[in-house]
Order: sequence, then structure tokens, then C-alpha cells
Amino acid sequence: MNRRIRKPASVLFLVVVIAILSVLAVNAIARQSGNKPVSRAYLHSYNLPSSGVALEGYCPVAYFLAGKPVLGKEKYAPTYNDVTYYFVSLDAKKTFEKDPEKYLPAYGGWCATGIALGDKFPVDPTAFKIVDGRLLLFLRNANIDTLKMWNEGNEAELLAKADANWEKISQ
Repeated sequence: MNRRIRKPASVLFLVVVIAILSVLAVNAIARQSGNKPVSRAYLHSYNLPSSGVALEGYCPVAYFLAGKPVLGKEKYAPTYNDVTYYFVSLDAKKTFEKDPEKYLPAYGGWCATGIALGDKFPVDPTAFKIVDGRLLLFLRNANIDTLKMWNEGNEAELLAKADANWEKISQ
């Protein structure tokens, strides 16, 4: 009897490698085109859409206080380190302004799993986890869920790798 044994870890690794190669290919094409990017993604190593609004408009304070992502409002939009954030209320805005570093997403808002692997992956701002008081964001789409991968891995090791890689990547 010839049985094929499936190796989900191997498949997952292959998906991550393909994702990394895709990101690298897109970056290479963008550099060769000579066009100026419309995104402000590399402003201070932050992950920003072309609008310049961090977290795609989600309120950074809501992740901590409401325990979920909540879209902020443009009328509560301060700028911190040249990055604009939207907040759900004036109180949330004031809370942020008292201690902004507490509410900023880790790794400049890039995918924590990607940073642990040594590269910047875009994120789905609704895929998040708060670990040791830090807001971690993750890539999630129809093909991959890096939050699930993160949760299946050794979190302490992933955090250590991400922290070490961020020191290099964010320079």
C-alpha cells in the first residue's frame, strides 16, 4: 500500500517562501521602473498606505481598550513622528497623546511574522495580537494567515527573532 504522508509544516514553509519571494520581486520591479512610489511605506520604516494614515484608519488605542480594531474618525487625527493616526473619540486621541509609544504598533506596523522571518510583509489591521503590552499586526489574506502561524510557533522565539531583525530592518 502506497500512502502519501502530508507534511503541513512543509506546505506552510513553502507558502511563506513564496510570499517572501513575491514581496522581493515586487520591490525589485518597483526599483527598476524608476517611478516614484505613491506610498509613504518607508517613512521612518513605518508601514503606511498611500493615504499616509497608519493602520488603514484603525484607532491604535482601541486595540488596547476595546480589545478589537475599530475604525477611527478623520476629525480625531493627530500626527506623531510624521505619521497620521485616526482615533474613535477625543478621549482616545488624548489617551494616545499622553503616551504615544505605548499604543504604536510594534515593528513599524509591519507583519510580526514577516519581521521574524527577516522581511517586511503588509498587514491586515484586523489581524492582531497584544503581547506584553505591544500591538503586533499580521498578514492575512485568502492564501495565508500569519497570525495563525505565529500562534502555532514558539512565541518567545518569534519575538526574539523579530526584535533582532527589526534592529537591522528599521535602519
